[in-house]
Amino acid sequence: MPARAWVTLVVGVLAVVGVALTVRQRTVADKRAQAWQRITWCLDHTVSTDDAEAALGWDIYGAVTDSPLITRTEQDVLVALADRALRHALAQPDEYEDTDNRGDELEELR
Repeated sequence: MPARAWVTLVVGVLAVVGVALTVRQRTVADKRAQAWQRITWCLDHTVSTDDAEAALGWDIYGAVTDSPLITRTEQDVLVALADRALRHALAQPDEYEDTDNRGDELEELR
């Protein structure tokens, strides 16, 4: 086989490898973008005033954040966000909940 044929063969193989790597990179980028769209959808629902919708958002949030497409840094951001939401929820007592039964004591004093 002449040298020119070898050069053509090597260039052809390199071109095929380059195209395959580009397609793979594009596929991974598209999957990561879709994963972030799902996470954004979940986060939008977690702040809903409807308790059922917020619960659904948090349930799905747990599933989509386990994706292997999410990097470690992104996972840290999502965990910090969930921790903040949890602290916020725990810091605000339910307005209708009478946890210490002081309402009954106050009624007796009147």
